[in-house]
Amino acid sequence: MKLSARDQLIFSAVMDLYCNGEGTPVASSHVVKQKQINICSATVRNAMARMEKSGLLYAPHTSSGRVPTELGFSYWFDEFFQLSDIADYWQPSAQNLTEFSHRLSQQYKLCVLVSLPEAMQQHIYRAEVLDFSFENWLILLFDRDGNSQNIQITKPREANDALRNQFNAWLNTVFAGHNLAEGLRRMAAMRQSAPMFCHGSLGMWIKALAEKLHVDSSIVIGSHYLFGALSSEQLNQIGAPFLDYVEQKLAMKMGMSVMYHDNLPFGALEDYLLLSVPYFSQEIYQGRLCVLCPKSAKIEAIINEISINCAISS
Repeated sequence: MKLSARDQLIFSAVMDLYCNGEGTPVASSHVVKQKQINICSATVRNAMARMEKSGLLYAPHTSSGRVPTELGFSYWFDEFFQLSDIADYWQPSAQNLTEFSHRLSQQYKLCVLVSLPEAMQQHIYRAEVLDFSFENWLILLFDRDGNSQNIQITKPREANDALRNQFNAWLNTVFAGHNLAEGLRRMAAMRQSAPMFCHGSLGMWIKALAEKLHVDSSIVIGSHYLFGALSSEQLNQIGAPFLDYVEQKLAMKMGMSVMYHDNLPFGALEDYLLLSVPYFSQEIYQGRLCVLCPKSAKIEAIINEISINCAISS
Protein backbone atom coordinates (compact mmCIF):
# COMPACT_ATOMS: atom_id res chain seq x y z
CA MET A 1 0.00 0.00 0.00
CA LYS A 2 1.29 3.45 -0.92
CA LEU A 3 -0.37 6.78 -0.18
CA SER A 4 0.15 9.96 -2.15
CA ALA A 5 2.43 12.58 -0.60
CA ARG A 6 -0.60 14.65 0.47
CA ASP A 7 -2.41 11.65 1.96
CA GLN A 8 0.82 10.66 3.74
CA LEU A 9 0.88 14.11 5.32
CA ILE A 10 -2.73 13.85 6.42
CA PHE A 11 -2.31 10.29 7.71
CA SER A 12 0.76 11.30 9.73
CA ALA A 13 -1.22 14.20 11.25
CA VAL A 14 -4.05 11.84 12.23
CA MET A 15 -1.59 9.48 13.93
CA ASP A 16 0.11 12.33 15.78
CA LEU A 17 -3.22 13.67 17.03
CA TYR A 18 -4.55 10.27 18.06
CA CYS A 19 -1.33 9.11 19.76
CA ASN A 20 -1.19 12.06 22.13
CA GLY A 21 -2.07 10.33 25.38
CA GLU A 22 -5.82 10.89 25.02
CA GLY A 23 -6.82 8.73 22.05
CA THR A 24 -9.90 10.65 20.94
CA PRO A 25 -11.22 10.28 17.36
CA VAL A 26 -9.59 12.78 15.04
CA ALA A 27 -11.82 15.11 12.99
CA SER A 28 -10.75 16.69 9.69
CA SER A 29 -11.16 20.17 11.17
CA HIS A 30 -8.84 19.18 14.00
CA VAL A 31 -6.16 18.13 11.50
CA VAL A 32 -6.37 21.48 9.69
CA LYS A 33 -6.42 23.54 12.88
CA GLN A 34 -3.87 21.73 15.04
CA LYS A 35 -1.38 20.77 12.34
CA GLN A 36 -1.72 23.99 10.31
CA ILE A 37 -1.93 22.02 7.07
CA ASN A 38 -2.56 24.30 4.10
CA ILE A 39 -5.38 22.09 2.84
CA CYS A 40 -9.09 22.75 3.24
CA SER A 41 -11.15 20.67 5.63
CA ALA A 42 -13.18 19.07 2.81
CA THR A 43 -9.98 17.78 1.13
CA VAL A 44 -8.78 16.34 4.44
CA ARG A 45 -12.19 14.75 4.98
CA ASN A 46 -12.09 13.10 1.53
CA ALA A 47 -8.56 11.81 2.15
CA MET A 48 -9.63 10.34 5.50
CA ALA A 49 -12.59 8.66 3.78
CA ARG A 50 -10.19 7.05 1.27
CA MET A 51 -8.00 5.81 4.14
CA GLU A 52 -11.08 4.35 5.82
CA LYS A 53 -11.91 2.42 2.64
CA SER A 54 -8.32 1.11 2.49
CA GLY A 55 -8.55 -0.06 6.10
CA LEU A 56 -6.10 2.38 7.70
CA LEU A 57 -8.72 4.33 9.66
CA TYR A 58 -12.23 3.75 10.95
CA ALA A 59 -15.03 5.80 12.47
CA PRO A 60 -16.13 4.38 15.85
CA HIS A 61 -19.44 6.26 15.60
CA THR A 62 -21.47 7.87 12.83
CA SER A 63 -20.23 11.39 12.11
CA SER A 64 -17.31 10.96 14.52
CA GLY A 65 -13.67 11.52 13.73
CA ARG A 66 -11.37 8.71 12.65
CA VAL A 67 -9.27 6.29 14.68
CA PRO A 68 -6.32 4.25 13.30
CA THR A 69 -6.87 0.53 12.78
CA GLU A 70 -4.26 -2.12 13.50
CA LEU A 71 -3.43 -2.02 9.78
CA GLY A 72 -3.03 1.74 10.15
CA PHE A 73 -0.60 1.29 13.00
CA SER A 74 1.38 -1.28 10.99
CA TYR A 75 1.54 1.10 8.03
CA TRP A 76 2.62 3.95 10.30
CA PHE A 77 5.44 1.94 11.87
CA ASP A 78 6.61 0.61 8.50
CA GLU A 79 6.53 3.91 6.63
CA PHE A 80 7.47 6.50 9.25
CA PHE A 81 9.95 4.72 11.54
CA GLN A 82 13.17 2.80 10.98
CA LEU A 83 12.43 0.31 13.75
CA SER A 84 14.98 -2.26 12.58
CA ASP A 85 17.77 0.30 13.10
CA ILE A 86 16.82 1.08 16.71
CA ALA A 87 18.75 -0.66 19.51
CA ASP A 88 21.46 -2.11 17.30
CA TYR A 89 23.42 -4.10 19.91
CA TRP A 90 22.19 -1.85 22.72
CA GLN A 91 24.51 -2.39 25.70
CA PRO A 92 23.14 -0.49 28.73
CA SER A 93 24.61 -0.90 32.19
CA ALA A 94 22.34 -2.53 34.77
CA GLN A 95 21.88 0.85 36.47
CA ASN A 96 21.05 2.60 33.19
CA LEU A 97 18.55 -0.09 32.25
CA THR A 98 16.76 0.13 35.60
CA GLU A 99 16.74 3.94 35.77
CA PHE A 100 15.59 4.29 32.16
CA SER A 101 12.74 1.79 32.70
CA HIS A 102 11.52 3.71 35.75
CA ARG A 103 11.71 7.03 33.88
CA LEU A 104 9.77 5.70 30.89
CA SER A 105 7.04 4.28 33.12
CA GLN A 106 6.66 7.41 35.24
CA GLN A 107 6.87 9.92 32.39
CA TYR A 108 4.39 8.20 30.07
CA LYS A 109 2.30 6.34 32.69
CA LEU A 110 2.70 2.86 31.25
CA CYS A 111 3.97 -0.60 32.15
CA VAL A 112 7.62 -1.40 31.43
CA LEU A 113 9.01 -4.93 31.75
CA VAL A 114 12.64 -6.00 31.56
CA SER A 115 13.85 -9.59 31.32
CA LEU A 116 17.10 -9.90 33.23
CA PRO A 117 19.98 -12.20 32.25
CA GLU A 118 19.68 -15.71 33.60
CA ALA A 119 21.32 -15.67 37.01
CA MET A 120 22.67 -19.14 36.34
CA GLN A 121 24.88 -17.74 33.55
CA GLN A 122 26.51 -15.10 35.77
CA HIS A 123 30.28 -15.72 36.09
CA ILE A 124 31.63 -15.59 39.64
CA TYR A 125 34.78 -13.67 40.48
CA ARG A 126 34.87 -14.30 44.23
CA ALA A 127 32.81 -15.71 47.11
CA GLU A 128 32.40 -14.44 50.66
CA VAL A 129 30.84 -16.24 53.61
CA LEU A 130 29.77 -13.86 56.38
CA ASP A 131 28.66 -14.58 59.94
CA PHE A 132 25.15 -13.20 59.47
CA SER A 133 23.25 -14.23 62.61
CA PHE A 134 23.27 -16.71 65.47
CA GLU A 135 21.81 -19.40 63.17
CA ASN A 136 22.89 -18.37 59.67
CA TRP A 137 25.84 -17.66 57.41
CA LEU A 138 25.38 -15.38 54.43
CA ILE A 139 26.96 -16.47 51.13
CA LEU A 140 27.78 -13.67 48.66
CA LEU A 141 28.82 -14.61 45.12
CA PHE A 142 30.26 -11.63 43.18
CA ASP A 143 30.83 -11.20 39.45
CA ARG A 144 33.57 -8.92 38.06
CA ASP A 145 31.19 -5.93 37.93
CA GLY A 146 30.50 -6.21 41.67
CA ASN A 147 26.97 -7.59 41.22
CA SER A 148 26.17 -10.33 43.70
CA GLN A 149 23.86 -13.24 44.34
CA ASN A 150 23.31 -13.98 48.01
CA ILE A 151 21.59 -16.51 50.22
CA GLN A 152 21.35 -17.27 53.92
CA ILE A 153 22.26 -20.82 54.88
CA THR A 154 21.91 -22.59 58.22
CA LYS A 155 25.22 -22.89 60.04
CA PRO A 156 26.59 -26.35 60.75
CA ARG A 157 26.37 -27.28 64.42
CA GLU A 158 30.16 -26.97 64.83
CA ALA A 159 30.31 -23.50 63.20
CA ASN A 160 33.09 -21.10 64.18
CA ASP A 161 35.15 -18.47 62.37
CA ALA A 162 37.89 -20.95 61.43
CA LEU A 163 35.39 -23.31 59.80
CA ARG A 164 33.61 -20.40 58.08
CA ASN A 165 36.95 -19.24 56.60
CA GLN A 166 37.74 -22.77 55.42
CA PHE A 167 34.35 -23.03 53.73
CA ASN A 168 34.86 -19.55 52.22
CA ALA A 169 38.18 -20.66 50.69
CA TRP A 170 36.59 -23.85 49.37
CA LEU A 171 33.76 -21.92 47.70
CA ASN A 172 36.29 -19.66 45.95
CA THR A 173 38.06 -22.75 44.62
CA VAL A 174 34.75 -24.19 43.39
CA PHE A 175 33.29 -21.07 41.79
CA ALA A 176 36.27 -18.97 40.67
CA GLY A 177 35.93 -18.20 36.96
CA HIS A 178 32.84 -20.38 36.50
CA ASN A 179 29.21 -19.40 36.02
CA LEU A 180 26.66 -20.20 38.70
CA ALA A 181 25.28 -23.26 36.93
CA GLU A 182 28.75 -24.78 36.63
CA GLY A 183 29.60 -23.72 40.19
CA LEU A 184 26.59 -25.59 41.57
CA ARG A 185 27.59 -28.68 39.59
CA ARG A 186 31.13 -28.42 40.97
CA MET A 187 29.81 -28.01 44.53
CA ALA A 188 28.09 -31.38 44.20
CA ALA A 189 31.02 -33.06 42.42
CA MET A 190 33.64 -31.73 44.87
CA ARG A 191 31.68 -32.11 48.09
CA GLN A 192 34.20 -34.56 49.55
CA SER A 193 36.88 -31.84 49.41
CA ALA A 194 34.75 -29.39 51.47
CA PRO A 195 35.56 -28.86 55.16
CA MET A 196 34.47 -32.01 57.01
CA PHE A 197 31.91 -30.38 59.28
CA CYS A 198 30.12 -28.94 56.20
CA HIS A 199 29.50 -32.33 54.57
CA GLY A 200 26.19 -32.95 56.35
CA SER A 201 24.69 -29.63 55.25
CA LEU A 202 26.21 -29.32 51.78
CA GLY A 203 23.39 -31.09 49.90
CA MET A 204 20.81 -28.83 51.56
CA TRP A 205 22.87 -25.68 50.77
CA ILE A 206 23.26 -26.65 47.09
CA LYS A 207 19.50 -27.20 46.76
CA ALA A 208 18.67 -23.93 48.51
CA LEU A 209 21.11 -21.96 46.36
CA ALA A 210 19.77 -23.54 43.15
CA GLU A 211 16.18 -22.68 44.14
CA LYS A 212 17.21 -19.13 45.03
CA LEU A 213 18.80 -18.58 41.61
CA HIS A 214 15.68 -19.67 39.74
CA VAL A 215 13.55 -16.81 41.07
CA ASP A 216 11.60 -14.49 38.74
CA SER A 217 14.40 -12.77 36.82
CA SER A 218 12.46 -9.73 35.68
CA ILE A 219 11.71 -6.11 36.51
CA VAL A 220 8.11 -4.89 36.24
CA ILE A 221 7.36 -1.19 36.66
CA GLY A 222 3.94 0.42 36.41
CA SER A 223 1.76 -2.72 36.34
CA HIS A 224 -0.91 -0.64 38.12
CA TYR A 225 -1.46 1.20 34.83
CA LEU A 226 -3.03 -2.05 33.58
CA PHE A 227 -5.70 -2.10 36.31
CA GLY A 228 -9.07 -2.24 34.62
CA ALA A 229 -7.66 -3.83 31.48
CA LEU A 230 -6.52 -7.09 33.13
CA SER A 231 -7.94 -9.25 35.88
CA SER A 232 -6.02 -9.85 39.12
CA GLU A 233 -5.05 -13.31 37.90
CA GLN A 234 -3.72 -11.89 34.62
CA LEU A 235 -1.83 -9.13 36.42
CA ASN A 236 -0.02 -11.81 38.43
CA GLN A 237 1.39 -13.11 35.13
CA ILE A 238 2.86 -9.73 34.17
CA GLY A 239 6.47 -10.60 34.83
CA ALA A 240 8.60 -13.58 33.88
CA PRO A 241 5.70 -15.62 32.34
CA PHE A 242 4.70 -12.66 30.12
CA LEU A 243 8.31 -11.97 29.12
CA ASP A 244 8.92 -15.64 28.35
CA TYR A 245 5.90 -15.55 26.02
CA VAL A 246 7.25 -12.45 24.24
CA GLU A 247 10.71 -14.01 24.00
CA GLN A 248 9.31 -17.10 22.29
CA LYS A 249 7.38 -14.95 19.80
CA LEU A 250 10.30 -12.69 18.89
CA ALA A 251 13.05 -15.32 19.08
CA MET A 252 15.95 -12.85 19.46
CA LYS A 253 14.67 -10.58 16.68
CA MET A 254 16.93 -7.55 16.32
CA GLY A 255 15.87 -3.90 16.33
CA MET A 256 12.59 -2.66 17.80
CA SER A 257 9.62 -5.00 17.41
CA VAL A 258 5.91 -4.24 17.70
CA MET A 259 3.38 -6.78 18.93
CA TYR A 260 -0.39 -6.29 18.86
CA HIS A 261 -3.06 -7.77 21.10
CA ASP A 262 -3.61 -10.83 18.89
CA ASN A 263 0.03 -11.82 19.52
CA LEU A 264 -0.10 -11.10 23.25
CA PRO A 265 -1.21 -13.65 25.85
CA PHE A 266 -4.30 -11.66 26.93
CA GLY A 267 -7.11 -10.81 24.52
CA ALA A 268 -8.19 -8.07 26.93
CA LEU A 269 -5.23 -5.98 25.71
CA GLU A 270 -6.95 -5.12 22.41
CA ASP A 271 -6.37 -1.40 23.03
CA TYR A 272 -2.66 -1.94 23.75
CA LEU A 273 0.49 -2.70 21.83
CA LEU A 274 3.95 -3.77 22.90
CA LEU A 275 7.27 -2.19 21.88
CA SER A 276 10.26 -4.43 22.54
CA VAL A 277 14.02 -4.05 22.11
CA PRO A 278 16.80 -6.54 22.96
CA TYR A 279 19.88 -5.56 24.94
CA PHE A 280 23.37 -7.04 25.05
CA SER A 281 26.55 -7.21 27.09
CA GLN A 282 29.79 -7.43 25.12
CA GLU A 283 27.59 -8.26 22.11
CA ILE A 284 26.10 -11.27 23.94
CA TYR A 285 22.30 -11.30 24.12
CA GLN A 286 21.00 -10.67 27.64
CA GLY A 287 17.26 -9.96 27.55
CA ARG A 288 14.54 -7.55 26.44
CA LEU A 289 13.01 -4.26 27.48
CA CYS A 290 9.27 -4.28 26.75
CA VAL A 291 6.91 -1.31 26.85
CA LEU A 292 3.23 -2.27 27.15
CA CYS A 293 1.28 0.87 26.27
CA PRO A 294 -2.16 1.96 25.09
CA LYS A 295 -2.40 2.60 21.36
CA SER A 296 -3.25 6.20 22.27
CA ALA A 297 0.03 6.71 24.18
CA LYS A 298 2.67 9.16 22.98
CA ILE A 299 4.23 6.42 20.91
CA GLU A 300 6.53 8.55 18.76
CA ALA A 301 8.00 10.21 21.87
CA ILE A 302 8.49 6.81 23.53
CA ILE A 303 10.28 5.45 20.44
CA ASN A 304 12.50 8.55 20.36
CA GLU A 305 13.35 8.13 24.07
CA ILE A 306 14.38 4.50 23.50
CA SER A 307 16.34 5.40 20.37
CA ILE A 308 18.26 8.18 22.15
CA ASN A 309 19.05 5.98 25.17
CA CYS A 310 20.24 3.17 22.90
CA ALA A 311 22.53 5.55 21.01
CA ILE A 312 24.01 6.96 24.22
CA SER A 313 24.59 3.68 26.07
CA SER A 314 25.69 1.43 23.20
